[in-house]
Amino acid sequence: MPAVQTTRDELSLIKSYLLLTHILRVFENDAKSLQAEAPMQTSNLYRDMIRSASQCAAVLLSGIRKEFKKRHIRICEVKHHEAGVDTDYLCRGLHGTMHIDPEPFQQEADLRIRAYMSLQAEPIITDSGRQNASPVRSYSQRSATSPSTKKKIPGAYA
Repeated sequence: MPAVQTTRDELSLIKSYLLLTHILRVFENDAKSLQAEAPMQTSNLYRDMIRSASQCAAVLLSGIRKEFKKRHIRICEVKHHEAGVDTDYLCRGLHGTMHIDPEPFQQEADLRIRAYMSLQAEPIITDSGRQNASPVRSYSQRSATSPSTKKKIPGAYA
């Protein structure tokens, strides 16, 4: 049962925290597996992709931790099991619990992993209904020949 005064945004932050910590563990385990297995031609490429996606997730997690401090949220305990993910948290001094079933949790984690690995360009919609910008940059919207994107280089020929 959520704490009485926990807002939808705060619950969304808690859920994002749970997902990001899970995703970072997945990335870490995958990178270790790639390193331990027989080397493939593209092993370094896959490790670099995982490292880049992991850095993206870590930056997002850092932002969530800052929001936790600002909103006085603290995660007390997290349990991952076959029935899903359970967490106990304190939000402005009020105790709350959250349960996420395994299937929606895994679907959301997979969606985010795809976004962090640049495999999906669609924005992520949070529980609060807000649209987060996907951590994927789209360069196709910029025109390389438009005058506003050209930089003048001193001493260069026109």
